[in-house]
Amino acid sequence: MIGKEELSLLKPGVRLINCARGGIYDEEALLEGLESGVLAGAALDVFETEPCTESPLFGRPDVLVTPHLGASTEEAQSQVAIEGVNLLTDFLRTGTIRHSVNSSPIDPADLEGLRGFLDLGWRLGILLSQLDDQPPKAVSIAYRGEIASRNTRLITAAFAAGLLETALEDVNIINAEMLLRERGIELVEQSRTDPGAFSSVVAVDLVVGDHVHRAAGTLFGRSMPRLVQLEGHRLEAYLDGTLLIFMHEDVPGIIGNVGTAFGGTGVNIAQMTVGRSAPGGDAIGVLSLDQEPSEESLSNVRTCEGIHSAKICKLPMAGQLPYWLAAGSNGSDGR
Repeated sequence: MIGKEELSLLKPGVRLINCARGGIYDEEALLEGLESGVLAGAALDVFETEPCTESPLFGRPDVLVTPHLGASTEEAQSQVAIEGVNLLTDFLRTGTIRHSVNSSPIDPADLEGLRGFLDLGWRLGILLSQLDDQPPKAVSIAYRGEIASRNTRLITAAFAAGLLETALEDVNIINAEMLLRERGIELVEQSRTDPGAFSSVVAVDLVVGDHVHRAAGTLFGRSMPRLVQLEGHRLEAYLDGTLLIFMHEDVPGIIGNVGTAFGGTGVNIAQMTVGRSAPGGDAIGVLSLDQEPSEESLSNVRTCEGIHSAKICKLPMAGQLPYWLAAGSNGSDGR
């Protein structure tokens, strides 16, 4: 911006100051201006190349230089400290996120209004992360109904946080989506506002290897997440605690055999739901258990006639929220 041509237009004896950005002044032209007397002096806090350790401007009696310390005044440091503390306390008390470097700001009103669906998305992510031992390749999240008209990006981030939670430390709603993409996991989001079977549904397809795991959930009331579809089968199950998910044939005696297998080892079934594609076809069962079964118990279930597979999935207890969502929670138990 300021070079030889601009300096030639100035009244001799002026003094120039640059504490903005290096390169605004042509440093070679400044030196010529000082030597010719056009400039009476110069003060520089920034340079074309930083850190600047050598320059013909250094050591001159008509030049004052500082090593890019324009913000290092007592007043500036005090204000930075105050703002930093305010940003932190706002997040811890209300969940407000301002001035984040890797996410859009999060308004506390949006966060509170979506709290139940953020919990739902997070739990769907945790569930799907445990259905397969292979790493995921891609994720497609579809929002349908009333929820599609709201800030679904936050719910997508909550899902990503849940999906990565068991594999990484310090995953949250701010960095989860970025961490997912860094691992080469494609993330696609779709929305349609027309309602389906429920007023709002969050449906997820998780591509793992050469197959796809599917799960969908909705919210009962304001804070009761429910699983309403799993692996293509409609059902209704809790999304908390210890779950047994088993694929089986839709034939008489399956449920009784599973109950007997668990009962013989002291495992209590708190809630049970099943879904099937057609009478006598493939089916899926989801059991909420009061305690985690032993390997012996699982072995007893897996050896039951008609059972194709059985897997334990561990989810947070009802009402338990991630730290990034717990601020301002009303403490509902989610049931």
